[in-house]
Amino acid sequence: ASATLTVEDIIFDAGLDRGMFIQFLNFATRTLFAIGLPLVSILCPLHFFYGGQAAGQDKLSQFDMANVERGSWLCWVHAAAVWYVVLTVQWSVLSQKRPFVDHRNKWLMEMPAPRSTTVLIEDIKDGRNTEEQIRKFFEEVVFSKPVVKTVFVVKDTSDLDEALMKKRTISEMLALAQGRSQGELFKAIGPSVGQLMNELAEAESTVERLRRFTDQSDDYNMNSAFVTFTSRRDAAIVMRLFTTNDHEEISVSLPPAPDDVIWEDLLQKGSHQLIQAREMFGYFLVFLLFALFVPIVLWIAAIARWESLHATFGNLGFGQDPFAYAQEHYPEQVALWNGLVGTLVLTLLMSTVPSALMLIFQAFFVMKGKARLQLKVQIWYFYFLVVFVLLVTAIGSSDFGLLQTVTFLVRNPLEIFPRLAEKMPSSTHFYLEYLLVQWGVQALNITRYLNLIKYFALRQLYDEEESKKASEPEDQDFYGIGSLSARATLNLTIPLVFCTLSPLICFIGVVALLIARLAHSYLFVFAETRKPDLGGDFFHKQLVHTQQGLFLYVTLMTGVLMEKSSSWVPGAISASSILYLSNTYLRFEREFVLREMGLHEIEGDAAKLGIYAEGGAAQGQDQLPTNHYKQPQLPAPLPPPPPQSYMPAADVPGWFSWLGGGGAGSFHGGASSPPAPAKAAGSAARGSPLPPRRSMSPKNSPHGSLGRPGPFGGRSLPE
Repeated sequence: ASATLTVEDIIFDAGLDRGMFIQFLNFATRTLFAIGLPLVSILCPLHFFYGGQAAGQDKLSQFDMANVERGSWLCWVHAAAVWYVVLTVQWSVLSQKRPFVDHRNKWLMEMPAPRSTTVLIEDIKDGRNTEEQIRKFFEEVVFSKPVVKTVFVVKDTSDLDEALMKKRTISEMLALAQGRSQGELFKAIGPSVGQLMNELAEAESTVERLRRFTDQSDDYNMNSAFVTFTSRRDAAIVMRLFTTNDHEEISVSLPPAPDDVIWEDLLQKGSHQLIQAREMFGYFLVFLLFALFVPIVLWIAAIARWESLHATFGNLGFGQDPFAYAQEHYPEQVALWNGLVGTLVLTLLMSTVPSALMLIFQAFFVMKGKARLQLKVQIWYFYFLVVFVLLVTAIGSSDFGLLQTVTFLVRNPLEIFPRLAEKMPSSTHFYLEYLLVQWGVQALNITRYLNLIKYFALRQLYDEEESKKASEPEDQDFYGIGSLSARATLNLTIPLVFCTLSPLICFIGVVALLIARLAHSYLFVFAETRKPDLGGDFFHKQLVHTQQGLFLYVTLMTGVLMEKSSSWVPGAISASSILYLSNTYLRFEREFVLREMGLHEIEGDAAKLGIYAEGGAAQGQDQLPTNHYKQPQLPAPLPPPPPQSYMPAADVPGWFSWLGGGGAGSFHGGASSPPAPAKAAGSAARGSPLPPRRSMSPKNSPHGSLGRPGPFGGRSLPE
């Protein structure tokens, strides 16, 4: 069934980001096929018949550039092949503009309310961070008419969170005591059921009192608020009046979707200098992680091939060399070691990187939305993969030895790229094997084995329905859209970098991408729950990373041709392609702009949506998503009151000079009627106008305060 799903089907069921992920896999498959077919047809026979047999008895390498001897005329053919690869890839990348723009424009037009009519306000000064004052500011100073539908000031819920945690703990203890599989043991060593029920009643009473008091008291107000307007056009005007970069007293940005908000990031207090200091420390930890992985990956490269293992460990103190003995008497086992051990260990090691990055970004960066956090993971995870899977592994996968490799690079850091150019042709086998392992990894993903293991573990404590609910969603560190996008881009980048050195790798990559396409089409539509959506940011970043990988390809091929050729001209021809590549890369940056909707495109209230199943629920969802921006710990919001009648006033109160001036106005009871509502927007709905479970990412940089909040001092809870 997944083979017949189109990109439009996946967008409808799983959101634009998942649909564009499948679009990228389609693009990558077509690109590799367009490159691989002529390269395999032309270069493989030339390597085999005219290379000079430099590869010796290695049968597979006889079709690679490793079979080409120094000074061969085939270097001229490779110089032309570099231009062909660059032209083909860049044409394919730029051809993605039209489908991407069409899908994103439709997504913007169908942006759901309240997401489409809400702005996130930050840096509100103390004393002005109340619903009344924020509403007055927009309705009297900015617009001089009633425009605000709801104002939800972010509240410090640390006291309430502590009470909720206590209640949850007691509830779980009571559930165990009332007859779960460990009930008898629990009754013998734990509190009685009656005692737990009394404690639970007391905890529930405390939670309700705290919930009401936190909601009603302005003492808990933080310096951020979500303001929802009656018209999408009004929200767009506010976004343009108060950008995050215009140094106004308040900062306005596009918020995440209601069910995507990271509330902890909005509860943090501190100056912008503290924000920058914490982010700098976060980046320091990222680079420290890089430094930590270098010796580990070099060690993996040292054990990946039997020859490297021999060079690293010698004869282990034995009189007879055990590595040479095994290679002579057990060649099949040595071949299995060369083919699987290094790639499997490296794949497992790289799977830990997203979790480490998540911990760093959550602790030291203000992301505000889970989808935005995924995007940051995608960016840095891709660079980790390129550095450690492509570069460090290629440097270390030789017979030079681990200690000698590290010592050489520390003493001669400028020799990294010449060494890469020297070792790349002979290390293609490792990457062929790496992509073959990805076939199995992609096929294994469709089983969702981790969710299954989690389900059976939880089944020992909870009933079937609770266990099923608790086992979802899948691990968002490794299986989130950010990590998936980074790994998919790497599975395209590896064949691109090695496509002329070992043309057969293109078809290995095509199969890996096709398996990924089948697996993830099924998972997105039929297995996984709907996730927050950024509207194509991940796809855009995948195209950027693909072109950056192409820069690496041109650089390394230029070095290889300089090393192999007896003339500098083939290397110069290869290097000249970087001029065209740079020009088209800059063109891409200019044309692929993730724009928001212009005011002329917004005709009124939020556009009617066409992304729902019958009955209003998003496809694949059991319940409707959150349709407001009030914190989930607080009581659900009441329906907004009818708009007040409006009469202009002569003067503006002095405390209202937030921006050094502005329009005037005041609100009064009376007979005058409110302004007529704006005309309904654009396209007709294909389904219910209720909001979908997907997010539209802010394009503005995150602002706000860092530092973990503590309870406000001096406040007491009324009895």
